[in-house]
Amino acid sequence: MAESVTFRNYDWNVAAVLRLPPGFAPERRYPAIVCVHPSGGVKEQTAGLYAEKLAAQGFVTLAYDATFQGESTGEPRHLENPYLRVEDVSAAIDYLTTLPYVDNGRIGALGVCAGGGYAANAAVIDTRIRALGTVSAVNYGQMYRHGWDNTANPQDCLALRHMAAAARTAEAGGAPTQYLPTVPDRREDAINADFAEAFDYYRTDRARHCNAPSKATTRSLAQLVTYDAFNNVELFLTQPVQIVAGGDAGTRWMSEDLFRRAASTNKDLLIVPGGTHIAMYDQPAMVEAALGKLVPFFRNNL
Repeated sequence: MAESVTFRNYDWNVAAVLRLPPGFAPERRYPAIVCVHPSGGVKEQTAGLYAEKLAAQGFVTLAYDATFQGESTGEPRHLENPYLRVEDVSAAIDYLTTLPYVDNGRIGALGVCAGGGYAANAAVIDTRIRALGTVSAVNYGQMYRHGWDNTANPQDCLALRHMAAAARTAEAGGAPTQYLPTVPDRREDAINADFAEAFDYYRTDRARHCNAPSKATTRSLAQLVTYDAFNNVELFLTQPVQIVAGGDAGTRWMSEDLFRRAASTNKDLLIVPGGTHIAMYDQPAMVEAALGKLVPFFRNNL
C-alpha cells in the first residue's frame, strides 16, 4: 500500500511516498526505512524501487523528493545543496516519528548514489538512524576532487568555485538561473561507461521521469566541491552499516573507502560481480543481489 504524503523541512514542503507492508495492522509498531535518491533523480526512480521492495519485506518505507527538486517546493529549482540534502533525511525521520505505527527505536536509512553519501552523513549527525545501507554510494565532494574513478588531480576542481560564484553574481543581477547537466545530454558525450549508462537510465524510457531533468544549479558547485559526506565517519559512524557496490562500477572505490573508514564494528561490504554503478539502480539481478544483503541486515538491526 502506497500513499502520497508531505512533510516539512524548515519552510519547504517535501513530497514523499509512504509505503506500508503487506497485512499492515495500524495497532502494530513497525521498523521504518528512509530511502534517499541520487542527485538528479526523484522518488519515482531507484529510491522508490528499493522502497517498494523493502516494504514488501515488512518495513514501512518513505521515499521522497529532495527539497528544491521533484514535487517538493523550493527555489531555485534543482538546487543540489548537500547540507540541505542531509537535513532532508532528518526531516523525513521527524515525520516518521509522528506515525503511531512506526517504532522510533527502529528507523534506518538507505541511500543510492549521492543519496548514499547523504545518508551516511546524516547517520553521522542523527543517531535516530539505527542502521545504514548504501547502494553505489557516492561522496559528492570526493567525486569532484578526485574524479568518478579516483584518477583526477584535485587541483583541477578549484575553478569550480569560481563558476559557482560567477553564477550567483549574475543571478543576483537578474540573470536566469544557470544549470549544468548531471548526466550527458547525448550518449556519445559520456566520459565513461557509467555515464553512458546514466544517459540510458535518466534520458530514455528505462527510467526517464518528467520531474527529473538531470540537472543542477551551477551555484551548487561551491558546496558540492568542498563537501565531504564521509567527514568524521571514523569517529561518529558507529551504527551498523551495509554497503553495496557493483564490481564494475567506477565509483566502487568510494564504497570501499566508506567501509574502511566507518567506526562501526558491525559493517559489511558486498561487491556484486558484474554490477555497474547504474545497474545497481534497477537491473533485477543486481537489485535482488543487493536486497539479499539489505533485507536481512535491516531485519537484524532494526
